[in-house]
Amino acid sequence: MDKHQAEAFYQVARSVRSLFHKLGAAATALHADTGISVGMRAVLESLINDGARTVPQLARARPVSRQHIQALVNDLLAQGHVAYINNPAHKRSKLVELTENGRKAFSSLRQRERAAFARLRLDIDTDGLEDANRVLSRLVDTFQGSQWQSIVADLSTNPTE
Repeated sequence: MDKHQAEAFYQVARSVRSLFHKLGAAATALHADTGISVGMRAVLESLINDGARTVPQLARARPVSRQHIQALVNDLLAQGHVAYINNPAHKRSKLVELTENGRKAFSSLRQRERAAFARLRLDIDTDGLEDANRVLSRLVDTFQGSQWQSIVADLSTNPTE
């Protein structure tokens, strides 16, 4: 990546971070009465999209600490939104699975979000949003890839200016 592309990417990264925090604050306010935090919502969404997962798998997908995900899963368990099931691949590491209650709760959250989004006036057409999604998806893939992991590993052991 040349210097101009790197600066343009930096501006995209700043915007993504800002949007992430604004969406988190909005979700906190929108769902304040549900007892489901933004982090809990994220775990539910992961289970909806990817199926049953272990706590370490959920943590690696974020990436956040296993302990953080465990605390969120414990809260979801207490509310009856998830349950542990046996993991055929590992005797001691149970899978976290959505319950019917969890599916209904997530569906309700998404209905609220759709209603909020429907009231929002965006000066971006559907094609523009789809283009943005394609670009962001490619960036996510890049930063999950081995090239980036290698760069980070190299720079963490051999910092340069």
